[in-house]
Amino acid sequence: MVATLVVGGLAASLSMGRSELVASGPLSSSHAVFGEDCVACHTPFTEAVGEKCSLCHESGADSLGDYSFDAHFVYVSGDHTRAVPHDGETTCAGCHLEHQGRTAVLTAVDDAGCESCHGFSGLATHPEFDFVAEELPDDAGLRFTHVRHVDRVMEDQGSGDLELACLACHTPTDDATRFEPIAFEQHCAACHLGPEVESAELPVQAAGRPIVTPASGGASLALGVEMLATVRGRQAPGERWAMEMSAAQFDEDDGYLVKLGIGHEDPWMLHNLRRLRRAIYPSAGLADLLMMSAAVRPEDQAVLYGEALVTLRAYADGLRGRAEAWVQEELLEVDRQIAALAARVEDRDTPLNGARFRLNRVNPALSEADIDEIAGFAEELAEPCLTCHGVTRAVVDRVRPEQDLLARARFDHGAHVLQRGCLDCHTAIPFEEQLGGDGPVDEALDSAIIQNLPAIETCQACHAPNLASDACLTCHDFHPERSVRARLLR
Repeated sequence: MVATLVVGGLAASLSMGRSELVASGPLSSSHAVFGEDCVACHTPFTEAVGEKCSLCHESGADSLGDYSFDAHFVYVSGDHTRAVPHDGETTCAGCHLEHQGRTAVLTAVDDAGCESCHGFSGLATHPEFDFVAEELPDDAGLRFTHVRHVDRVMEDQGSGDLELACLACHTPTDDATRFEPIAFEQHCAACHLGPEVESAELPVQAAGRPIVTPASGGASLALGVEMLATVRGRQAPGERWAMEMSAAQFDEDDGYLVKLGIGHEDPWMLHNLRRLRRAIYPSAGLADLLMMSAAVRPEDQAVLYGEALVTLRAYADGLRGRAEAWVQEELLEVDRQIAALAARVEDRDTPLNGARFRLNRVNPALSEADIDEIAGFAEELAEPCLTCHGVTRAVVDRVRPEQDLLARARFDHGAHVLQRGCLDCHTAIPFEEQLGGDGPVDEALDSAIIQNLPAIETCQACHAPNLASDACLTCHDFHPERSVRARLLR
């Protein structure tokens, strides 16, 4: 009888949201506002329910849940097939322990919670970073030597300070935790390209003549570049740049042309590369809207759509203001495509399909020799750019402006440089042995594909028991950082 009364009293207390009979301790200061309102977090006779945590901690617009276990799995693995709930997974209350008093820190999760899934805890047993263990190259998409650039920077600065030379290009963010992306205009323009750089002497193609024409048993090639006057006369959408470019930049003589002064992302050069690309891939689809190749990682598909949107909007701007009925009809279709693409990019619940940008249908009229000839002419056209860029079959290799390896780790450069210099940790490129030379540096020692980042043993030298913290939460968050959620949780 007594037991029945006790159980009944507990049930009544919970059903009325009162906690004085069952609370296991005072709430932390973060949740103190709930007071004795147990049902704000609990359902009767259970631990706190994750869905109730989401009411406060989630935006409500994300079907996956920024703070869910599933979001963590996608965040750390990139495996979007796991973006669905699974039974038996750790709950919010399983790691964030409440009722420990007002001064308890809910985010202070013990390493044991990480070890239960990952099989290790603490930095001492942390596996080697993948890029080291698998010898992964840096896919920056550039041809680059650090050593010779540092030589030039130190000469310009009149200083022998190697650390200061690094900071000439690697600009810390405002909070000094990371670095700003490398930008051509800020870091490269002062030395590369400009008025003094000219194109090769290139044959001019007759106006209206296609690069590839049908021929008996194959194709006939007419390789050449379009004159500025030809582009202007066509007045095609997306070619407004031709009206803004000076004719004085071109020197034509006897059917050959030299462009005087090559700018970065030079619109005339990109226009002619696109024509060559269309000759090889006449059914390019969405790829025809890209300035560079479609080679991005799965989580970066939005980059392709963003670039396509820029091109489509330029086409639309070229059509506006013209009164012809057919032009206005074309403009309506372009605006429709722009709206559809923009909606696809903005809707995080709609997966992006990067396959639509692939170039995989070569012109069947072309032989391998024809393709090689077109690709060779494309490299001749792009010769001023090849110092830094690669061009494959008239397609410019895509460049990644920032290195975002270890993006799921939390790291503060500003705190570390108080005790270590840049070259104490970034040791893959032998600067001190190679500086001051005249010739090129061996690419095996210094090139853009080298990951000049420390291996795990460099971190372990300082983060160890009795030294700097080696707990999992020192470097990692269970929940995706806000700055990377939108990209990683698509």
